[in-house]
Amino acid sequence: MLQAIILTCILFATCIYSTNPGLRLHITQNGINYANTVAVDLISKTVRSAKIPDQSGSGHHVEYNIYGLVIKNFQLGTSSIKLSSGSDLKWTTANIVLEIDGNFHYKYRWHFIKISDHGRFTVQFSGMSFSVGINTGVDGNGRPTIKSAQCACNSGHVKFKFHGGRAWIYNTFAGKVSKAISNQFQKKMCGIVQNLIDNNAQKSLSTMKVQVKLGKVLTLDYRLMSAPKATPQYMEASLKGEILWTSDKTEAPFAPQSMAPITDSKKMVYITLSDYVFNTMFYQAHKHNMLVFNLTSKNIKDKKDILNTTCSGLCIGKFIPQIGKAFPNSTVELHMLSTKPPVTNITVGALGVRAEGNITLFARKSDKSLHYLFTIYAKASIKVNLSMANEMIHGKLYDTKIQTKVTNSAIGTINDRALQFLVDSAIITTIEPMINGLGTKGFPMPSTKDLQFQQSGIKLLPNTILIETDLKYAPKSTVLKFVPMNERYLAIEI
Repeated sequence: MLQAIILTCILFATCIYSTNPGLRLHITQNGINYANTVAVDLISKTVRSAKIPDQSGSGHHVEYNIYGLVIKNFQLGTSSIKLSSGSDLKWTTANIVLEIDGNFHYKYRWHFIKISDHGRFTVQFSGMSFSVGINTGVDGNGRPTIKSAQCACNSGHVKFKFHGGRAWIYNTFAGKVSKAISNQFQKKMCGIVQNLIDNNAQKSLSTMKVQVKLGKVLTLDYRLMSAPKATPQYMEASLKGEILWTSDKTEAPFAPQSMAPITDSKKMVYITLSDYVFNTMFYQAHKHNMLVFNLTSKNIKDKKDILNTTCSGLCIGKFIPQIGKAFPNSTVELHMLSTKPPVTNITVGALGVRAEGNITLFARKSDKSLHYLFTIYAKASIKVNLSMANEMIHGKLYDTKIQTKVTNSAIGTINDRALQFLVDSAIITTIEPMINGLGTKGFPMPSTKDLQFQQSGIKLLPNTILIETDLKYAPKSTVLKFVPMNERYLAIEI
Protein backbone atom coordinates (compact mmCIF):
# COMPACT_ATOMS: atom_id res chain seq x y z
CA MET A 1 0.00 0.00 0.00
CA LEU A 2 2.78 2.44 0.91
CA GLN A 3 4.58 1.68 -2.35
CA ALA A 4 1.40 2.41 -4.31
CA ILE A 5 0.98 5.76 -2.55
CA ILE A 6 4.61 6.71 -3.20
CA LEU A 7 4.31 5.71 -6.87
CA THR A 8 1.13 7.75 -7.24
CA CYS A 9 2.81 10.80 -5.72
CA ILE A 10 5.81 10.44 -8.03
CA LEU A 11 3.60 10.13 -11.11
CA PHE A 12 1.52 13.11 -10.03
CA ALA A 13 4.61 15.23 -9.42
CA THR A 14 6.06 14.18 -12.76
CA CYS A 15 2.90 15.21 -14.60
CA ILE A 16 2.97 18.65 -12.99
CA TYR A 17 6.69 19.02 -13.63
CA SER A 18 6.44 18.02 -17.27
CA THR A 19 3.80 20.66 -18.05
CA ASN A 20 6.28 23.50 -17.68
CA PRO A 21 7.18 25.06 -21.04
CA GLY A 22 10.72 25.72 -22.16
CA LEU A 23 9.66 29.14 -23.44
CA ARG A 24 6.79 31.45 -22.59
CA LEU A 25 5.47 34.30 -24.75
CA HIS A 26 3.70 37.03 -22.77
CA ILE A 27 1.79 39.80 -24.59
CA THR A 28 0.72 42.76 -22.47
CA GLN A 29 -2.17 45.16 -23.00
CA ASN A 30 0.40 47.53 -24.54
CA GLY A 31 1.12 44.84 -27.12
CA ILE A 32 -2.60 44.37 -27.76
CA ASN A 33 -2.98 48.15 -28.09
CA TYR A 34 -0.26 48.18 -30.75
CA ALA A 35 -2.07 45.39 -32.60
CA ASN A 36 -5.16 47.59 -32.49
CA THR A 37 -3.19 50.51 -33.97
CA VAL A 38 -1.95 48.32 -36.82
CA ALA A 39 -5.45 46.96 -37.44
CA VAL A 40 -6.94 50.47 -37.52
CA ASP A 41 -4.33 51.57 -40.06
CA LEU A 42 -4.95 48.54 -42.27
CA ILE A 43 -8.72 48.79 -42.23
CA SER A 44 -8.61 52.55 -42.85
CA LYS A 45 -6.37 52.12 -45.90
CA THR A 46 -8.56 49.33 -47.19
CA VAL A 47 -11.85 51.19 -46.92
CA ARG A 48 -10.43 54.41 -48.39
CA SER A 49 -9.10 52.58 -51.45
CA ALA A 50 -12.13 50.33 -51.89
CA LYS A 51 -13.85 50.19 -55.27
CA ILE A 52 -17.63 50.39 -55.16
CA PRO A 53 -19.41 49.00 -58.27
CA ASP A 54 -22.00 51.01 -60.19
CA GLN A 55 -25.60 50.32 -59.20
CA SER A 56 -29.05 50.67 -60.77
CA GLY A 57 -32.63 50.29 -59.67
CA SER A 58 -36.20 51.47 -60.08
CA GLY A 59 -39.20 52.44 -58.03
CA HIS A 60 -42.26 54.70 -58.09
CA HIS A 61 -42.02 55.64 -61.80
CA VAL A 62 -38.26 56.26 -61.56
CA GLU A 63 -35.35 54.35 -63.06
CA TYR A 64 -31.94 55.37 -61.80
CA ASN A 65 -28.25 54.60 -62.12
CA ILE A 66 -25.59 55.29 -59.50
CA TYR A 67 -22.03 55.37 -60.73
CA GLY A 68 -18.57 56.79 -60.03
CA LEU A 69 -18.85 56.05 -56.31
CA VAL A 70 -15.83 57.29 -54.35
CA ILE A 71 -15.12 57.13 -50.62
CA LYS A 72 -14.16 60.69 -49.75
CA ASN A 73 -13.75 60.35 -46.02
CA PHE A 74 -13.33 57.53 -43.52
CA GLN A 75 -12.47 58.05 -39.87
CA LEU A 76 -12.49 55.06 -37.57
CA GLY A 77 -13.18 56.98 -34.36
CA THR A 78 -12.39 55.03 -31.21
CA SER A 79 -11.10 51.47 -31.41
CA SER A 80 -9.85 48.94 -28.89
CA ILE A 81 -8.98 45.27 -28.62
CA LYS A 82 -9.63 43.88 -25.18
CA LEU A 83 -8.50 40.62 -23.65
CA SER A 84 -11.37 38.45 -22.55
CA SER A 85 -11.00 34.96 -21.10
CA GLY A 86 -9.92 31.55 -22.29
CA SER A 87 -8.43 32.21 -25.74
CA ASP A 88 -10.75 35.06 -26.76
CA LEU A 89 -10.40 38.75 -27.51
CA LYS A 90 -12.92 41.38 -28.59
CA TRP A 91 -12.39 44.21 -31.06
CA THR A 92 -14.81 47.13 -30.78
CA THR A 93 -15.05 50.50 -32.53
CA ALA A 94 -17.38 53.47 -32.22
CA ASN A 95 -18.06 56.85 -33.83
CA ILE A 96 -16.98 55.81 -37.32
CA VAL A 97 -17.48 58.53 -39.93
CA LEU A 98 -17.91 57.51 -43.59
CA GLU A 99 -18.66 59.75 -46.56
CA ILE A 100 -19.29 58.59 -50.13
CA ASP A 101 -19.63 60.78 -53.21
CA GLY A 102 -21.18 59.56 -56.43
CA ASN A 103 -23.02 60.41 -59.64
CA PHE A 104 -26.60 59.59 -60.50
CA HIS A 105 -28.79 59.55 -63.59
CA TYR A 106 -32.55 59.02 -63.52
CA LYS A 107 -35.57 58.79 -65.81
CA TYR A 108 -39.00 59.67 -64.49
CA ARG A 109 -42.03 58.39 -66.42
CA TRP A 110 -45.65 58.90 -65.43
CA HIS A 111 -48.26 58.84 -68.18
CA PHE A 112 -47.15 61.44 -70.68
CA ILE A 113 -44.65 63.06 -68.28
CA LYS A 114 -41.02 62.19 -69.00
CA ILE A 115 -38.14 63.76 -67.12
CA SER A 116 -34.45 62.77 -67.06
CA ASP A 117 -31.52 64.38 -65.35
CA HIS A 118 -28.16 63.67 -63.74
CA GLY A 119 -26.09 65.07 -60.91
CA ARG A 120 -24.06 64.27 -57.84
CA PHE A 121 -24.92 63.03 -54.38
CA THR A 122 -23.27 62.44 -51.00
CA VAL A 123 -24.00 59.73 -48.43
CA GLN A 124 -22.79 60.42 -44.91
CA PHE A 125 -22.60 57.86 -42.10
CA SER A 126 -21.99 59.09 -38.56
CA GLY A 127 -21.87 57.13 -35.35
CA MET A 128 -21.19 53.85 -37.13
CA SER A 129 -19.77 51.08 -34.94
CA PHE A 130 -18.85 47.41 -35.00
CA SER A 131 -17.70 44.70 -32.62
CA VAL A 132 -16.15 41.34 -33.47
CA GLY A 133 -14.92 38.44 -31.42
CA ILE A 134 -11.45 37.03 -32.01
CA ASN A 135 -10.59 33.43 -31.17
CA THR A 136 -6.99 32.28 -30.89
CA GLY A 137 -5.87 28.67 -30.93
CA VAL A 138 -3.25 26.23 -32.14
CA ASP A 139 -3.23 24.01 -35.24
CA GLY A 140 -2.01 20.45 -35.62
CA ASN A 141 1.54 21.66 -36.35
CA GLY A 142 1.78 23.71 -33.17
CA ARG A 143 1.35 27.07 -34.92
CA PRO A 144 -0.85 29.78 -33.44
CA THR A 145 -4.16 30.40 -35.19
CA ILE A 146 -6.56 33.32 -35.19
CA LYS A 147 -10.15 33.43 -36.41
CA SER A 148 -12.98 35.92 -36.28
CA ALA A 149 -16.14 35.10 -34.35
CA GLN A 150 -19.52 36.81 -34.28
CA CYS A 151 -19.56 40.33 -35.74
CA ALA A 152 -22.17 43.03 -35.30
CA CYS A 153 -22.26 46.39 -37.08
CA ASN A 154 -24.49 49.41 -36.62
CA SER A 155 -24.55 51.97 -39.42
CA GLY A 156 -25.57 54.78 -37.08
CA HIS A 157 -27.13 57.86 -38.66
CA VAL A 158 -27.29 57.99 -42.47
CA LYS A 159 -27.75 61.23 -44.40
CA PHE A 160 -28.39 61.18 -48.15
CA LYS A 161 -27.91 64.51 -49.93
CA PHE A 162 -28.45 65.34 -53.62
CA HIS A 163 -26.72 68.29 -55.21
CA GLY A 164 -29.16 70.02 -57.54
CA GLY A 165 -32.88 70.73 -58.04
CA ARG A 166 -36.02 68.62 -58.52
CA ALA A 167 -35.89 67.39 -54.92
CA TRP A 168 -39.41 65.99 -55.20
CA ILE A 169 -38.22 63.48 -57.81
CA TYR A 170 -35.00 62.64 -55.94
CA ASN A 171 -36.96 61.92 -52.81
CA THR A 172 -38.93 59.19 -54.61
CA PHE A 173 -35.83 56.97 -54.64
CA ALA A 174 -33.54 58.55 -52.04
CA GLY A 175 -35.03 56.62 -49.14
CA LYS A 176 -34.68 53.28 -50.90
CA VAL A 177 -31.08 53.95 -51.90
CA SER A 178 -30.19 55.23 -48.44
CA LYS A 179 -31.66 52.18 -46.71
CA ALA A 180 -29.98 49.77 -49.13
CA ILE A 181 -26.58 51.39 -48.66
CA SER A 182 -27.03 51.37 -44.89
CA ASN A 183 -27.95 47.67 -44.80
CA GLN A 184 -25.10 46.76 -47.12
CA PHE A 185 -22.49 48.57 -45.07
CA GLN A 186 -23.56 46.81 -41.92
CA LYS A 187 -22.88 43.49 -43.68
CA LYS A 188 -19.87 44.53 -45.68
CA MET A 189 -18.05 46.27 -42.85
CA CYS A 190 -18.18 43.02 -40.88
CA GLY A 191 -16.93 41.24 -44.00
CA ILE A 192 -13.94 43.57 -44.21
CA VAL A 193 -13.14 43.22 -40.52
CA GLN A 194 -13.48 39.44 -40.51
CA ASN A 195 -11.38 39.21 -43.66
CA LEU A 196 -8.66 41.27 -41.99
CA ILE A 197 -8.56 38.76 -39.14
CA ASP A 198 -9.11 35.50 -41.05
CA ASN A 199 -6.84 36.31 -43.99
CA ASN A 200 -4.24 38.88 -43.02
CA ALA A 201 -3.68 38.09 -39.36
CA GLN A 202 -3.80 34.35 -39.96
CA LYS A 203 -1.37 34.56 -42.90
CA SER A 204 1.01 36.57 -40.76
CA LEU A 205 0.87 34.00 -37.96
CA SER A 206 1.42 31.19 -40.45
CA THR A 207 4.91 32.60 -41.13
CA MET A 208 6.01 31.85 -37.58
CA LYS A 209 8.58 29.08 -37.70
CA VAL A 210 7.83 26.40 -35.15
CA GLN A 211 10.69 24.13 -36.28
CA VAL A 212 13.87 26.19 -36.59
CA LYS A 213 17.02 24.56 -37.96
CA LEU A 214 20.17 25.20 -35.94
CA GLY A 215 22.94 24.21 -38.29
CA LYS A 216 22.56 20.90 -40.12
CA VAL A 217 21.71 18.52 -37.30
CA LEU A 218 19.75 20.36 -34.59
CA THR A 219 16.16 21.62 -34.62
CA LEU A 220 14.67 24.16 -32.24
CA ASP A 221 11.09 23.21 -31.35
CA TYR A 222 8.91 26.31 -30.93
CA ARG A 223 5.55 24.53 -31.17
CA LEU A 224 2.75 25.76 -28.95
CA MET A 225 1.88 23.29 -26.20
CA SER A 226 -1.72 24.53 -26.09
CA ALA A 227 -3.90 27.40 -27.23
CA PRO A 228 -2.85 30.84 -25.93
CA LYS A 229 -4.51 31.91 -22.69
CA ALA A 230 -6.11 35.33 -22.31
CA THR A 231 -6.69 37.23 -19.08
CA PRO A 232 -7.92 40.81 -18.61
CA GLN A 233 -4.27 41.95 -18.25
CA TYR A 234 -2.29 39.89 -20.77
CA MET A 235 -2.21 37.01 -23.24
CA GLU A 236 0.26 34.19 -22.79
CA ALA A 237 1.42 31.24 -24.88
CA SER A 238 3.49 28.27 -23.75
CA LEU A 239 6.01 26.93 -26.28
CA LYS A 240 7.87 23.64 -26.13
CA GLY A 241 11.27 25.32 -26.27
CA GLU A 242 13.32 22.17 -26.77
CA ILE A 243 16.25 21.46 -29.06
CA LEU A 244 16.10 18.09 -30.81
CA TRP A 245 18.33 16.04 -33.06
CA THR A 246 16.88 16.64 -36.52
CA SER A 247 16.93 13.02 -37.68
CA ASP A 248 15.94 11.60 -34.28
CA LYS A 249 13.25 13.53 -32.40
CA THR A 250 13.74 11.66 -29.13
CA GLU A 251 13.24 14.13 -26.30
CA ALA A 252 15.69 14.75 -23.49
CA PRO A 253 15.11 12.65 -20.33
CA PHE A 254 14.44 15.70 -18.16
CA ALA A 255 11.80 18.43 -18.00
CA PRO A 256 11.89 22.23 -17.68
CA GLN A 257 11.95 23.85 -14.29
CA SER A 258 9.51 26.61 -13.40
CA MET A 259 10.56 29.97 -14.80
CA ALA A 260 10.60 33.26 -12.97
CA PRO A 261 7.26 35.11 -13.12
CA ILE A 262 6.80 38.21 -15.28
CA THR A 263 6.00 41.17 -13.06
CA ASP A 264 6.37 44.09 -15.48
CA SER A 265 3.95 45.28 -18.17
CA LYS A 266 5.62 48.35 -19.71
CA LYS A 267 6.82 46.57 -22.84
CA MET A 268 4.59 45.03 -25.50
CA VAL A 269 6.03 41.54 -25.27
CA TYR A 270 7.99 39.56 -22.69
CA ILE A 271 9.67 36.26 -23.58
CA THR A 272 11.04 33.93 -20.93
CA LEU A 273 13.46 31.14 -21.84
CA SER A 274 14.19 28.35 -19.41
CA ASP A 275 17.70 26.97 -19.04
CA TYR A 276 15.99 23.83 -20.37
CA VAL A 277 16.34 25.20 -23.91
CA PHE A 278 20.13 25.25 -23.75
CA ASN A 279 20.43 22.12 -21.63
CA THR A 280 18.53 20.11 -24.26
CA MET A 281 20.94 21.46 -26.87
CA PHE A 282 23.92 20.30 -24.81
CA TYR A 283 22.23 16.96 -24.17
CA GLN A 284 21.71 16.29 -27.87
CA ALA A 285 25.21 17.51 -28.73
CA HIS A 286 26.79 15.19 -26.16
CA LYS A 287 24.57 12.24 -27.04
CA HIS A 288 25.43 12.46 -30.74
CA ASN A 289 29.17 13.05 -30.23
CA MET A 290 29.18 16.67 -31.33
CA LEU A 291 31.28 17.73 -28.36
CA VAL A 292 34.43 16.16 -29.76
CA PHE A 293 37.32 18.26 -31.02
CA ASN A 294 40.92 17.59 -31.96
CA LEU A 295 43.09 20.61 -31.23
CA THR A 296 46.25 20.85 -33.34
CA SER A 297 48.69 23.60 -34.26
CA LYS A 298 46.52 24.33 -37.32
CA ASN A 299 43.75 25.57 -35.01
CA ILE A 300 45.99 28.05 -33.19
CA LYS A 301 46.20 31.35 -35.05
CA ASP A 302 48.94 32.92 -32.91
CA LYS A 303 51.92 31.10 -31.42
CA LYS A 304 51.49 28.02 -33.58
CA ASP A 305 54.72 26.61 -32.17
CA ILE A 306 53.09 26.25 -28.72
CA LEU A 307 52.34 22.58 -29.47
CA ASN A 308 55.83 21.84 -30.81
CA THR A 309 58.05 19.45 -28.89
CA THR A 310 61.21 21.27 -30.03
CA CYS A 311 61.51 25.08 -30.14
CA SER A 312 63.74 28.05 -29.34
CA GLY A 313 61.07 29.88 -27.37
CA LEU A 314 58.08 28.65 -25.37
CA CYS A 315 56.46 25.36 -26.32
CA ILE A 316 55.00 22.28 -24.70
CA GLY A 317 58.28 20.40 -25.22
CA LYS A 318 60.00 22.75 -22.75
CA PHE A 319 57.21 22.87 -20.15
CA ILE A 320 56.95 19.07 -20.23
CA PRO A 321 60.57 18.05 -20.92
CA GLN A 322 59.85 14.32 -21.12
CA ILE A 323 57.75 14.97 -24.25
CA GLY A 324 60.58 16.89 -25.90
CA LYS A 325 63.06 14.16 -25.07
CA ALA A 326 60.90 11.22 -26.16
CA PHE A 327 59.47 12.84 -29.29
CA PRO A 328 61.75 15.60 -30.63
CA ASN A 329 60.74 17.59 -33.72
CA SER A 330 57.14 16.49 -33.36
CA THR A 331 53.83 18.21 -32.60
CA VAL A 332 51.30 17.51 -29.87
CA GLU A 333 47.57 17.03 -30.48
CA LEU A 334 44.81 17.36 -27.89
CA HIS A 335 41.83 15.07 -28.49
CA MET A 336 38.95 16.47 -26.44
CA LEU A 337 35.53 14.96 -25.78
CA SER A 338 32.77 15.53 -23.26
CA THR A 339 32.08 12.90 -20.61
CA LYS A 340 28.64 14.29 -19.74
CA PRO A 341 26.35 16.98 -21.18
CA PRO A 342 27.28 20.54 -20.18
CA VAL A 343 24.81 22.25 -17.86
CA THR A 344 23.52 25.82 -18.05
CA ASN A 345 23.06 27.67 -14.78
CA ILE A 346 21.11 30.94 -14.77
CA THR A 347 20.94 33.07 -11.64
CA VAL A 348 20.09 36.73 -11.04
CA GLY A 349 22.38 38.71 -13.33
CA ALA A 350 24.58 35.78 -14.36
CA LEU A 351 24.63 32.95 -16.87
CA GLY A 352 27.17 30.17 -16.56
CA VAL A 353 27.94 26.85 -18.19
CA ARG A 354 29.64 23.90 -16.53
CA ALA A 355 31.30 21.27 -18.69
CA GLU A 356 33.34 18.16 -18.04
CA GLY A 357 35.44 15.99 -20.31
CA ASN A 358 38.64 14.17 -21.06
CA ILE A 359 41.60 15.57 -22.97
CA THR A 360 43.98 12.99 -24.37
CA LEU A 361 47.37 14.17 -25.63
CA PHE A 362 49.25 12.49 -28.47
CA ALA A 363 52.57 13.20 -30.13
CA ARG A 364 52.46 13.26 -33.93
CA LYS A 365 55.87 12.44 -35.41
CA SER A 366 57.06 13.56 -38.82
CA ASP A 367 56.09 10.17 -40.27
CA LYS A 368 52.46 10.95 -39.23
CA SER A 369 52.42 8.24 -36.56
CA LEU A 370 50.50 9.01 -33.37
CA HIS A 371 51.85 8.20 -29.89
CA TYR A 372 49.88 8.36 -26.63
CA LEU A 373 51.19 10.74 -23.96
CA PHE A 374 48.70 11.25 -21.13
CA THR A 375 45.02 11.91 -20.33
CA ILE A 376 43.57 14.89 -18.45
CA TYR A 377 40.18 15.12 -16.77
CA ALA A 378 39.01 18.73 -17.23
CA LYS A 379 36.20 20.65 -15.56
CA ALA A 380 35.31 24.00 -17.12
CA SER A 381 33.35 26.89 -15.64
CA ILE A 382 32.29 29.47 -18.21
CA LYS A 383 30.51 32.80 -17.83
CA VAL A 384 28.52 34.24 -20.72
CA ASN A 385 27.40 37.75 -21.62
CA LEU A 386 24.14 37.98 -23.59
CA SER A 387 22.97 40.72 -25.93
CA MET A 388 19.96 41.25 -28.18
CA ALA A 389 19.97 42.36 -31.82
CA ASN A 390 16.85 42.27 -33.97
CA GLU A 391 15.14 38.97 -33.12
CA MET A 392 18.34 37.14 -32.14
CA ILE A 393 20.10 36.49 -28.83
CA HIS A 394 23.88 36.70 -29.07
CA GLY A 395 26.37 35.34 -26.57
CA LYS A 396 30.01 35.96 -25.76
CA LEU A 397 32.26 34.19 -23.26
CA TYR A 398 33.99 36.54 -20.85
CA ASP A 399 35.42 34.32 -18.14
CA THR A 400 36.60 30.75 -18.67
CA LYS A 401 38.21 28.71 -15.91
CA ILE A 402 39.42 25.14 -16.42
CA GLN A 403 40.50 22.80 -13.65
CA THR A 404 42.61 19.84 -14.75
CA LYS A 405 43.83 16.57 -13.31
CA VAL A 406 46.02 13.94 -14.93
CA THR A 407 44.23 10.59 -14.80
CA ASN A 408 46.71 8.50 -16.79
CA SER A 409 50.21 9.06 -18.16
CA ALA A 410 52.69 7.16 -20.32
CA ILE A 411 55.47 9.70 -19.69
CA GLY A 412 55.51 10.01 -15.92
CA THR A 413 54.41 12.85 -13.66
CA ILE A 414 53.12 16.08 -15.21
CA ASN A 415 53.54 19.19 -13.04
CA ASP A 416 50.68 21.61 -12.43
CA ARG A 417 52.51 24.54 -14.03
CA ALA A 418 52.78 22.63 -17.29
CA LEU A 419 49.06 21.85 -17.26
CA GLN A 420 48.20 25.50 -16.62
CA PHE A 421 50.44 26.53 -19.52
CA LEU A 422 48.57 24.08 -21.73
CA VAL A 423 45.18 25.41 -20.63
CA ASP A 424 46.06 29.10 -21.00
CA SER A 425 48.16 28.99 -24.16
CA ALA A 426 46.35 26.39 -26.21
CA ILE A 427 42.90 25.42 -24.98
CA ILE A 428 41.30 28.70 -23.82
CA THR A 429 42.89 30.86 -26.53
CA THR A 430 41.53 28.52 -29.20
CA ILE A 431 38.15 27.36 -27.86
CA GLU A 432 36.87 30.78 -26.72
CA PRO A 433 37.03 32.40 -30.20
CA MET A 434 35.39 29.34 -31.75
CA ILE A 435 32.45 29.44 -29.32
CA ASN A 436 32.17 33.23 -29.63
CA GLY A 437 31.89 32.77 -33.38
CA LEU A 438 28.81 30.62 -32.81
CA GLY A 439 27.47 33.20 -30.36
CA THR A 440 27.82 35.91 -33.01
CA LYS A 441 25.51 33.98 -35.34
CA GLY A 442 22.80 34.23 -32.73
CA PHE A 443 19.91 32.25 -31.33
CA PRO A 444 16.53 33.01 -32.97
CA MET A 445 13.48 34.10 -31.02
CA PRO A 446 9.92 33.17 -32.05
CA SER A 447 8.50 35.81 -34.39
CA THR A 448 6.70 36.30 -37.69
CA LYS A 449 8.24 37.73 -40.84
CA ASP A 450 6.41 41.05 -40.53
CA LEU A 451 7.27 41.86 -36.91
CA GLN A 452 10.51 43.43 -35.74
CA PHE A 453 11.77 43.70 -32.17
CA GLN A 454 12.34 47.28 -31.01
CA GLN A 455 14.12 48.62 -27.90
CA SER A 456 14.81 45.13 -26.61
CA GLY A 457 16.52 44.22 -23.37
CA ILE A 458 17.67 41.08 -21.54
CA LYS A 459 17.50 40.24 -17.85
CA LEU A 460 18.79 37.12 -16.11
CA LEU A 461 16.57 35.65 -13.40
CA PRO A 462 16.59 32.26 -11.62
CA ASN A 463 16.50 29.53 -14.32
CA THR A 464 15.27 32.19 -16.73
CA ILE A 465 16.36 34.50 -19.52
CA LEU A 466 13.85 37.35 -19.74
CA ILE A 467 13.57 39.29 -22.99
CA GLU A 468 11.51 42.47 -22.94
CA THR A 469 10.73 44.20 -26.20
CA ASP A 470 8.41 46.43 -28.15
CA LEU A 471 7.30 45.55 -31.66
CA LYS A 472 7.15 47.18 -35.07
CA TYR A 473 4.88 45.96 -37.85
CA ALA A 474 6.89 46.01 -41.08
CA PRO A 475 5.47 43.73 -43.79
CA LYS A 476 8.16 42.61 -46.21
CA SER A 477 5.84 41.53 -49.01
CA THR A 478 2.35 42.12 -50.33
CA VAL A 479 1.32 38.80 -48.85
CA LEU A 480 1.38 40.43 -45.45
CA LYS A 481 -0.55 43.52 -46.47
CA PHE A 482 -4.34 43.62 -46.63
CA VAL A 483 -5.73 40.80 -48.76
CA PRO A 484 -9.28 41.61 -49.95
CA MET A 485 -11.86 38.83 -49.79
CA ASN A 486 -12.85 39.78 -53.33
CA GLU A 487 -13.45 42.99 -55.21
CA ARG A 488 -17.19 42.96 -54.51
CA TYR A 489 -17.07 43.16 -50.74
CA LEU A 490 -18.45 46.73 -50.88
CA ALA A 491 -21.05 46.03 -53.56
CA ILE A 492 -24.35 47.80 -52.92
CA GLU A 493 -27.26 45.57 -53.89
CA ILE A 494 -30.42 47.54 -54.45
